[in-house]
Amino acid sequence: MISLSCFTAFARHMSVTKAAAELNLTQSAVSRQIKNLEDMLGCSLVERVKQRLLLTDTGRQYAQEISLLLDQIEAATHQVRSSHTGHLRVGAEPSFTTRWLLPKLRDYARQHPEIDLEIMNDLRRLYDGHEGYDVGILYGDGNWPGFDAYHLMNGDMLAVCTPELLERYGEIHQRRDILRYPLLHHAAHSAQFRSSTQLWLDAAGLSQKEIEMLPGQRLEHFQFVRDAALHGLGATVLPRFFITEEVDAGRLVIACEQPLNCGQYYVVVPKHNREPKVDHFAQWLLQWREA
Repeated sequence: MISLSCFTAFARHMSVTKAAAELNLTQSAVSRQIKNLEDMLGCSLVERVKQRLLLTDTGRQYAQEISLLLDQIEAATHQVRSSHTGHLRVGAEPSFTTRWLLPKLRDYARQHPEIDLEIMNDLRRLYDGHEGYDVGILYGDGNWPGFDAYHLMNGDMLAVCTPELLERYGEIHQRRDILRYPLLHHAAHSAQFRSSTQLWLDAAGLSQKEIEMLPGQRLEHFQFVRDAALHGLGATVLPRFFITEEVDAGRLVIACEQPLNCGQYYVVVPKHNREPKVDHFAQWLLQWREA
């Protein structure tokens, strides 16, 4: 292949010097590769005429024919390379990105330095438009038209608080028992979505009006809810993935042994026109799949 590249570069420039510069080789290396090609073909492709190197008639015809083939090879190579390299857009909720996805991406970057990841966290584009990503991690029932969905993990919600509050108010055996605690409310960012505390209180049998009348601080983002819980301001309900680190460290404890399961997380990819790097990244995510 290098012999063909040297010959076609010479044929374009009619200069060994320019061919060598294009290919980042020495002039002697280019000349040697052309000579190797001539030996393999058993004919002369280049001749010296009045101190100049020119193509022979055979060389001129051969250059025209292989140039088209080399262009096709280059195009095919580019297509294959681009399907395994370049940009990959990944869509996920901000909280899921922060607490679950980002800690794992160093492993992917080490394995695939040729792929640049672009993380998209816009919830409207993620759930409403289903746009802006090649691979998504969505919370729901696994039914999104136009996408293949692969189960990743349960969307367990846990009631948590500090060890001191658990000792003071006692374990939560029934979902309504959380009302014994000062309650930290997760406030839904949109009427379309139910917040984690709303889902818990729904399961406890409270009406929407009763939930709205409950006292307690209301915070929009999981991060703020978690931080308030860490400061001992009350009990709250958060996704398991979001408080694993704090529970493992003992800074928060699970106040109710019975989690609330109200959905699943899925890895989703488009059904059609997807590149190998998309499927590969999806399979990389699924190595953490829960049974």
